[in-house]
Amino acid sequence: MSTKCPEIITASNLSHGWGKIFLRLMQPSSNGIAPILLSISGFTNGQVDENCVIRDAVDGELAKVEKCCSCAISAMTIFPHKHWLRLNRPRRQQLFDWYLKEMLPRLKARDQRNRQGTYFERMISFQGAKRCKGELELSETNQLDHIISAWERDVGNGSRPRQSALQVSCFDPAKDHTGQKRRGFPCLQQISFGYDNDGGLSVTAYYPTQYIFDRGYGNYLGLAHLGEFMAHELNLRMTRINCLVAHPKLGNKVTKEQLRPLERIVQEQIPDSAA
Repeated sequence: MSTKCPEIITASNLSHGWGKIFLRLMQPSSNGIAPILLSISGFTNGQVDENCVIRDAVDGELAKVEKCCSCAISAMTIFPHKHWLRLNRPRRQQLFDWYLKEMLPRLKARDQRNRQGTYFERMISFQGAKRCKGELELSETNQLDHIISAWERDVGNGSRPRQSALQVSCFDPAKDHTGQKRRGFPCLQQISFGYDNDGGLSVTAYYPTQYIFDRGYGNYLGLAHLGEFMAHELNLRMTRINCLVAHPKLGNKVTKEQLRPLERIVQEQIPDSAA
């Protein structure tokens, strides 16, 4: 992990925010790049604003690389947005049950990279242990349901939960502290939700390492979709995504020369890319 001062990148469009990080990594001086804090603020009717030219170009390049997933598929590991909309934004318990009983088994059978689970699974079915009467007992926690239930309870009593309580863990030390040189999952470690007095909701996420080309766009899209769902459940307005990447990397199996055509498209689409 770099010890340099983090670089702050802001954008009012997800595609532009991702593109600024991508262009930064394409520069000759990107070796040993500092941590990056990306902050995205552009939402219309709860959905994050995108540039379809950049999104399509990214998907086109991802399709050329073996074992790379489209932006939509990467996003789905964080939140099943397409299915949530197709089910007409059902009650949350219906969504959770459907995901664990129907969707998750199909995902694990389809791709062995899902054998350790998905981010959304860990959010709604985090397995751990707690001490009860001096004995350790296995427990399963739906972290999103806990946050929503606490919010409904406190708002019903004329207050709101403390900000520090609105946290979701994806990293599980019992499962994820291994001797593997490259674990692969989970790269996303922690998510927190924040609110303001004007009814706005933010999502803040932490990645120790992130492949910006392979997964970055889909990761940010998934966080936006998760925020849209939580804003719907909490009766708030989605306003911002913050993502801290401690060690950003360009990609796993790509070179800068391979991505020069994509670089040119991104430069053309981002008005202030020269800056």
